[in-house]
Amino acid sequence: MGHGQGRAIWAANLTAWRGRDKARDLLPAIPEDPPAWGRTVSVSESDAALKVLGETGKLISLHSPTAPWKEAERLADRVDLGESGTVLVLGLGLGYHVLKLLPRLNPEHRVIIVEKEPEVFLAALRIQDLTAVLAESRTTLAVDPDFRKVSRHLLKHFFPGDGQRLIFFGHPPSLRAHNTFYQEVIRRLKPSAPGTQARRGVRQERFRVLIINPDYFLIPEAGRAFRDLGHEVKAVLFDKRRDNGEEVVRRILAEVKACRPDLVFTVNHLGLDREGLLMEFFHRLKVPFVSWYVDSPAIILNLYAGQPSEMAYIFVWDPTYTPEVKALGFQKVFPLPLATDPHIFKPRPASVLAPWENQVAFVGNSLVKAVAEKLARLPASPEFERLFQRLTQAYLDKPFRPFKDVAEKEDLAGHPLIAGLSHTERTDLGAAIIWEATRVHRLGCVEQLAPFKPVIYGDPGWRQLTGGPFRLRPEVNYFDELPLVYGATAVNFNVTSLQMKAAVNQRVFDAPAAGGFLLTDFKPQLDELFQVGREIICYRHPGEIPELTRYYLKADRDRNEIVSRGRRRILAEHTYKHRLRTMVDIIRRTV
Repeated sequence: MGHGQGRAIWAANLTAWRGRDKARDLLPAIPEDPPAWGRTVSVSESDAALKVLGETGKLISLHSPTAPWKEAERLADRVDLGESGTVLVLGLGLGYHVLKLLPRLNPEHRVIIVEKEPEVFLAALRIQDLTAVLAESRTTLAVDPDFRKVSRHLLKHFFPGDGQRLIFFGHPPSLRAHNTFYQEVIRRLKPSAPGTQARRGVRQERFRVLIINPDYFLIPEAGRAFRDLGHEVKAVLFDKRRDNGEEVVRRILAEVKACRPDLVFTVNHLGLDREGLLMEFFHRLKVPFVSWYVDSPAIILNLYAGQPSEMAYIFVWDPTYTPEVKALGFQKVFPLPLATDPHIFKPRPASVLAPWENQVAFVGNSLVKAVAEKLARLPASPEFERLFQRLTQAYLDKPFRPFKDVAEKEDLAGHPLIAGLSHTERTDLGAAIIWEATRVHRLGCVEQLAPFKPVIYGDPGWRQLTGGPFRLRPEVNYFDELPLVYGATAVNFNVTSLQMKAAVNQRVFDAPAAGGFLLTDFKPQLDELFQVGREIICYRHPGEIPELTRYYLKADRDRNEIVSRGRRRILAEHTYKHRLRTMVDIIRRTV
């Protein structure tokens, strides 16, 4: 953008601004000249890039630097405008999404635009032609860093008795940057907002969650986090090994009718029938259903029939699965990393940890039994075993691929023993390949620890795989004993499953939260969650494991500082309470 063009845009916006009804808006004083860029925003006028310093101290880009208009169009398309109502736009940025919204409005609509940072508002006036917004009599602008002041102003000028419903249109990057500010604005406006009581229950400040099978992995922690956020939690319990599918469906239906939840939550689709009856039921009731995937969603969802509902929310712990899940027909698919529960994983007194002290330890499953159980459902012949080993080696050579791609690359998709498998059997074979490849990879990494005589806490399958310097001990209880193992071990070791291309696993959060040092393999998600090298230590190749282990066994001070920094980061950003707050925010914006 040229200097002259920028001055012309500024002048046109100022003229439109001066023509507005002053009583309607809450705006900073009108400057005569474009202000210099301050500490809040960084701007490149050549490509109109705008970043804002968020509440966590990170710079956040407020729109796509390459395709902001397309991004804005997608955002505007998602808004359920209806025939009338007041659209509350949360976050202005450079106004791309607002400009795309205006042509979609009916005469019965009006718009309130809330922006926390005056510097962002002034930057938009300097860069973007917003005269269409400023000259529109149906718009109200509220720009101020004090959410109380903003809320009071809007409540004064927003008339609940006029029959207008309130439509929330959140600008996602602005919400990420200043989540606390915008959530407080929403909270203060909702009680007086017309029409909100008739909208879906999840939009209430506090709502009722039905959790399916709270004794399953991660679900108890999620239930506690929902309660910590102030929501009411109900549970429907069943034994997934003994109760048949019809009984489970009957029990869930009865609980839904009894407690009338605003949100249904589970993990890995646990509790849903494969025929899609429950999904259809939730769809008819307009109740959002959340399934948080902490294992490969492709393996599981391939077994489910029925049309994906717009009320179905799929959260995937590894973002690389998002396209695959969307390809199955699910529209609302979002990445959400794992986290920890600080009620469980916390430092313990030295006297409590003493019986668990080790120099080096690994906690994990051998996967021997898991692979054997999958193979037991498949053809038993030497030829099929050879095919399985070939496919496993191909996956090891190039992991993170769907079974179909592996088979086609090996020219085995048309092999009679593969082509003759049922849909369920092909799914079992795909899972067995991933688990067998993970077993081989995991063993190869763990064997690098042999010079340090590590302890392995795990299942009996390890006896088939290791011996010599490895000291094998029984599996430990996740809630009671595992925090003690992590806290008492000098170097906890981690190697991630080969079903995870980018994401990190549970140990990355649990071990430091318990006060334990962790040596883990590098995953791209680590760079997003931690400062690698300062808050977490990783190896990028198995050959690096012995040297790193040897160094950190001796470097007590470095090890303790890394644990301390990592734990602070986890408690500030990576608990289940943080994750479920993010989940709820996403659902509220998109339901």
